[in-house]
Amino acid sequence: MMADEAHVDDPKGFDAFFRSEYPRLAALGAALCGNREDGRDIAQEALARAFDSWDNVGGLDQPGAWARRVVVNLARDHARHREVKRRRLPALASELKTRSITASLPFDSDFWAAVATLPDRQRTAVALFYVGDQSIGQVAEVMRVTEGSVKTTLHQARARLSRLLQQENGS
Repeated sequence: MMADEAHVDDPKGFDAFFRSEYPRLAALGAALCGNREDGRDIAQEALARAFDSWDNVGGLDQPGAWARRVVVNLARDHARHREVKRRRLPALASELKTRSITASLPFDSDFWAAVATLPDRQRTAVALFYVGDQSIGQVAEVMRVTEGSVKTTLHQARARLSRLLQQENGS
């Protein structure tokens, strides 16, 4: 057996990957979805997909970046499904509106409630940069945009959050 084959067939490699990435992926998913439970579900789904493709994913230079990209995509799908449910089932709308990111994340409640109102691209960049603790370059890679685009998106998000939070505080 070649060394590369030992690496990709080694379930311990995946186990270590899972242990190291799951907490970060769950936090990222929670920030993108607005609640911890959905974030955990999305992280688990991303890691299940990584396991199913571990022979390819395990050989990547940055398998964590691959998993973060999957989390972002799954969170977008989740948001789309949630929007469809909100439109089609008015009874769910009030429940979804009362869901608060504050119950999910150990962060400042006003800030994360405001983040939840950002456009998808801004919310994703903020979550990857601040919750995922990713560099501008890593955020750009996950979002498949340029570093300049990430910087612009984060600037726009910060400006919008500043206005939203000032409005809430009556300033």
